[in-house]
Amino acid sequence: MQFIKVALVGIGQIFLQENGLSGLIICIAMFFSHWALGIGCLLGSIIGTLTAIKLNYPKEEIKQGLYGFNASLAFMCTMFTFGLNGVSFLIFLLGVISSVVSTLIMREFTKRNWVAYTFPFVLTCWIFCWGISQIGLFGLWQTTPALADHTTTLESIKQPFYAWAEVNFGVSLVTGLLLFIAIALSSPIAALWGMTASIISSFIADCLFDIEPNQLANGIYSFSAILVACAFAGRRLRDFVYITIGIILAIFIQFGVAKIGLPPYTIGFIVAAWLVRWTKSKIDHRKVSLKKFSHLFNP
Repeated sequence: MQFIKVALVGIGQIFLQENGLSGLIICIAMFFSHWALGIGCLLGSIIGTLTAIKLNYPKEEIKQGLYGFNASLAFMCTMFTFGLNGVSFLIFLLGVISSVVSTLIMREFTKRNWVAYTFPFVLTCWIFCWGISQIGLFGLWQTTPALADHTTTLESIKQPFYAWAEVNFGVSLVTGLLLFIAIALSSPIAALWGMTASIISSFIADCLFDIEPNQLANGIYSFSAILVACAFAGRRLRDFVYITIGIILAIFIQFGVAKIGLPPYTIGFIVAAWLVRWTKSKIDHRKVSLKKFSHLFNP
């Protein structure tokens, strides 16, 4: 029972939430988009957690779910890329391998105290999903369905929830709604900022680039913004500034990566969050330094 709880915490960490209940709701939500995504969501986290246990990774890190979320995303990405029209043993095996490899990469980050976010998943899937689909290795070709038309007025109103679903490759309104609820139960402020980010990011993307309206309506340029919001959610004005800067950076990065032909996945969120964290650390350090300097003249 404890192991399953840890695996569910790992799923919750996709949205940077150390919460098993959130992980359970996220897993259930994925079945409303496709059963293969639901299975992949749970199995990926289980495989990542098992890998970490067998390789004697730090117990506290395992308990925090740090080895579940990248593995979960990697398995879901494999299902999304190859398995939506039918899951074969080969596709299933590839999902297992992707989950294990992303866990190994995650450990290289934690050993060095580097913040990985979802980079291990992105790097793994650039190799095992995009790379394989480009050359048709083992007879595997991308089976990702075309985007549904959400450009009508009624559908466009639902855009924020489609954006939430897109974080996990989902396409269902119910999936997005449940993911929002999952995060709200863990961190209401993160959910609130995430919803705000999902709305304003599409407007920013539309202003910055000539993006096809249906991509915006499907939340393609909003899901990384949600993760940025979850990473920097807070109650101060500066948190709003950090989130806004992160959203703009994420959109630029995602657009640029897509233009060179790579699937962006969550790379926009990752690089934007790294840059914002670095900027934030410099500002915080400057504040401390100024405080110490002030004390020299005000003992």
